[in-house]
Amino acid sequence: MPNTEFIAKVKKMDIVNKVTNDNWNQSITIVLSDIELNDENLIAIRKFRPNEEISVSFKTLQLTMSDFHEEYATEDINAVETEEEEALFEMDYDEIPPDPKDIVKTFDFSKG
Repeated sequence: MPNTEFIAKVKKMDIVNKVTNDNWNQSITIVLSDIELNDENLIAIRKFRPNEEISVSFKTLQLTMSDFHEEYATEDINAVETEEEEALFEMDYDEIPPDPKDIVKTFDFSKG
């Protein structure tokens, strides 16, 4: 069976409770929007049949303050990273760059 993950927004959620005599039924309908699919996801989704049982998992992408606290509470505060971070890019100068405090630039926005 295919297995796929994708990102989407919950557009609408309908929860219907039906009580008839001694029976109680609940149905939930969820409509998704802004679905981010790639070719692999789309192929996997097309392999599912209507009324087929599937496993669904919901996870919010927005961090809450409790998520933020839990993430940093598990880290060791006294741990020091020994590896140097790799630079995102390198800058090459033909000559030694000037001291930033010595750079002064003025702009004139008046119509001439």
